Amino acid sequence: MHTYYVIQIATLASCIAGIASIIFGIFIYKRQSNIQVFIAYTKRYEEVMQFFPHEAISARLDSDCSLPPESQELTLAVLKYLNLCSEEFYLWKSRYLCSKIWAIWEDELKRTLSSPLYCREWPKVKNEFESYPAFLEFIQKVQRECPLVAKLGSSMQSGNP
Repeated sequence: MHTYYVIQIATLASCIAGIASIIFGIFIYKRQSNIQVFIAYTKRYEEVMQFFPHEAISARLDSDCSLPPESQELTLAVLKYLNLCSEEFYLWKSRYLCSKIWAIWEDELKRTLSSPLYCREWPKVKNEFESYPAFLEFIQKVQRECPLVAKLGSSMQSGNP
């Protein structure tokens, strides 16, 4: 009878160890997947930034500098950046991306969307995101909450750029 209990305890212990190994393996896999996504999207971000016209880079980062002239090249660069961000947003919303990584990207995205450059360029590209209403609403919410957008909106309605 004593051997029977030892076998049951050993079986239970091995089942617990197996379950713990599976859980640990899933945890490690998710971490590695997030690292791979982070590295891949960081590389893509650098590639997208290479498309930005030189005169627009400082306007993208500094809300106090003057805006570069409008151009198709600039609008395309903004579109490429926002497309990359929409993919990141999708990965986060679908829970393929951990919230810690998204928080880093989200802060940078909100800062960029609130810049005068993106406030000016957004109306030109927003139709491209109609097929992804959640991302469209995310951008519109960020821009509504930005004091600069309210100021630009009132000056554009009055006819003053």
